[in-house]
Amino acid sequence: MKNYTKIGPWLLMISLTLLLHACSLLDGQKETYDGVDRTKPASAPWKYTATPNLSLTATSQYEATAAQEAIKAEATQHAQATATAEAFTIQSTATAVARESAIAAYTYFDPFDDNTNDWRVGAEDNEYWQGSIAIEDSTYTWQVALAKQGFMTWANFEPLADLADFDAALRVRRVLGEPHQACFGLLFRQASDGIDDGTYILTVCDNGYYKLLYFDAQNGWDVLQDWTQTEALNEGDWNLLEVSARGEDFTVWINHQPMLTFTDGRLPSGSVSILLDMYGEAPVQIECDFFALQPQ
Repeated sequence: MKNYTKIGPWLLMISLTLLLHACSLLDGQKETYDGVDRTKPASAPWKYTATPNLSLTATSQYEATAAQEAIKAEATQHAQATATAEAFTIQSTATAVARESAIAAYTYFDPFDDNTNDWRVGAEDNEYWQGSIAIEDSTYTWQVALAKQGFMTWANFEPLADLADFDAALRVRRVLGEPHQACFGLLFRQASDGIDDGTYILTVCDNGYYKLLYFDAQNGWDVLQDWTQTEALNEGDWNLLEVSARGEDFTVWINHQPMLTFTDGRLPSGSVSILLDMYGEAPVQIECDFFALQPQ
C-alpha cells in the first residue's frame, strides 16, 4: 500500500507555486497595457491607426470655400464697378458732345479765327504786367512776360454791353505758369461804366479750385463762394466754364458739371468778359479756344 500522505503536501505546494506564478504574469501584463500612450501610435503589442482630424479638415474646406466666394465676390464687384465707370464715361461723353453742340449753336460763337468781335489785343506794359494779347492760330492768347504784382485783367465782349439773362461759355487752358498762380475765368453782369460800379467774378485755377466774388468800389469784395476744390478741372488742359443768369438766379458749370447756384440781385444786367487772374510773378500763357454767348 502506497503512502499518499507524504505526496499530498508536495503536490499542494507545487500547485500553489504554479498558481502564484500565473498571477504574477497577469499582473505584469496588465501594467504593460496600462502603460501604453494612446494619444499617439504605439509599438507592439498595440497596432494604432491614426484617425484623421475631422474638425481641421472641415475648417480647411470651409476656409477654401470662403476664399473662393470672396474671390468671386471681388471679381463681381470689380466687373460691376468697371461697367458702371464705362457707362458713366459713355454718358458723360454723350453729354459733353450734346452740350458743346448746343454751345456751338449760340447766337454769338467765336472760335477766334479772327477778331471780328473786337477783342482786346496788342502789347501790354503797365504798372501790373508786361506782355501781349493776340489772336493767332484760332486761339485767343494772353502772354505775361513779367508780372509786376498780383493783378486781375479782362477783355470785354464788345457786341453786347448790357445783357440781363444769358448763357455764357468759355473753353480755356493754362499753357505756361504755375496752376495756383495763373488763373482764369469770367466776369459777368459787369456794370456798363466799369467794375467800380459792380461785377460778379468767377475765377478758376486748374490745380482744382474755383472761387466766386462780387465787387464794387463802394463796398469792396464780397466772397459769394470761397476757394472750393473740385475734381472736374483738367490741369494743363482745356476746361469749359459756363455761367447762366436768369433774373437774380445764377448757375456755374465746369466741364459740364454743376458747381454752384446762387441768388443775388445787386446787378440786374451788364456785360460778360474773359478774365486773367494772376497770383504770382512768373511768366504765364493762357489760351482760349472759343467764347460763346446766348442772350435769353
